[in-house]
Amino acid sequence: MSQRPNKTIHRVLIIRLAMTAILVSLLVGSLAIFYAKDQVSEIAAERALQGAMNISILAANILDEPGLPRRQEMQALLDKYLSYRPRYASGRYVFVAIKTIDGTEIARLAGLGMDFEQAVAALHEAELPVPRTSDQVSHVLAKVEDRFCVLLSVPLLDTNNAVPAYIEAIFAVSETAVGKAQARRLRAIGISVGIVVLTALLLYPTIVQLLNRVTAMSRELLNANLESIQLLGSAIAKRDSDTDIHNYRVSIYAVRLAESLDLTRTEIRRLIKGAFLHDVGKLGVRDNILLKPGPLSEDEFEEMKTHVEHGMEIVARSSWLQDTAEVVGHHHQKFDGSGYYGGKAGKDIPLNARIFAIADVFDALTSKRPYKEPMTFDKAMSILEEGKGSHFDPEVVQAFRQIALTLFETYGRGDDERARRDLENIVDEYFRKDAALLLG
Repeated sequence: MSQRPNKTIHRVLIIRLAMTAILVSLLVGSLAIFYAKDQVSEIAAERALQGAMNISILAANILDEPGLPRRQEMQALLDKYLSYRPRYASGRYVFVAIKTIDGTEIARLAGLGMDFEQAVAALHEAELPVPRTSDQVSHVLAKVEDRFCVLLSVPLLDTNNAVPAYIEAIFAVSETAVGKAQARRLRAIGISVGIVVLTALLLYPTIVQLLNRVTAMSRELLNANLESIQLLGSAIAKRDSDTDIHNYRVSIYAVRLAESLDLTRTEIRRLIKGAFLHDVGKLGVRDNILLKPGPLSEDEFEEMKTHVEHGMEIVARSSWLQDTAEVVGHHHQKFDGSGYYGGKAGKDIPLNARIFAIADVFDALTSKRPYKEPMTFDKAMSILEEGKGSHFDPEVVQAFRQIALTLFETYGRGDDERARRDLENIVDEYFRKDAALLLG
């Protein structure tokens, strides 16, 4: 048999809240990391641009000269810049090159703490656009030689604000700036995770309170549904005969047989509901046929058979009862295909219907009715044996034989109160207990 649910809704709720908190924390943390990294890039770029603009101001007069800007003067300007090489708290230049718009290099500051080849490769990989206008400044944060660096492309303006040349530079971010950024990042992650966790903790009691209300309503609804099908089944049985005990016994027989065949709890729940309502379609059969004391004529029997179709129509109207169709619609099928409704045969007949057919016939044979006396246990079993392969599934009959005598001695000798009590315990086991475990 299948295992009972081992998770309550409360446990599932805690797990879901924890998973949600973790996922939101990761998302918020990722955004915080991205923001901190972007902030480092912006601060470093701002400092780097200050230096680049200083160079631009110093180079403006040189750039006014017609033709190619004079290399010697440009190089002297950069060398002069190198002589005092400003250092910022956020970092320093480690490579500077001045190029014309067509890409010709006219001056360079190298040997500032970065290998020339590495610098050129890094700038090439960054693919910074060549600035064509005075406001076309580009920068990107990248790791070069295991250092965070800002790679820049800054226009150089002449006195007429034209752009005859531009600066390509690499600005190494200082360890201090990186450390501060990491501290801000960790602080942002901690704050964001704390907010998410606190929100989850604050929400949990409210959700639990609402869940408790839903749980109570769910239990009440389940009890109401179970009581309804039991009452409806009993009413149908009493209309068909003078007692409803048949419904109790046949349901117990069917459940015990299903257990011996290792059906899952879900399948057994469907079987129990179907057993209660197996003859619900008899509500649509006329009393003069349903209550006729003698044998039915051929036409009357044809009308009696319509109770299966009536039953299918009734249960189809309820989403909670639709799975009872296995029993309601097929408990009069025969293994050789000669039964009704639908003419199914063999393993095509739902297993719950094959189980119920044996329990139903066995109880009918061993029960007293107004028109007959009960058969002995041995006679009833011999009829079941004779029906193997024609009326009944041989494997299910064999399984029933193993438990039939115990069931008959317990319930088949008129102990109606025990049958009612034990069926109530079965309902508790397969419906209320499972619901209690699930709902916590």
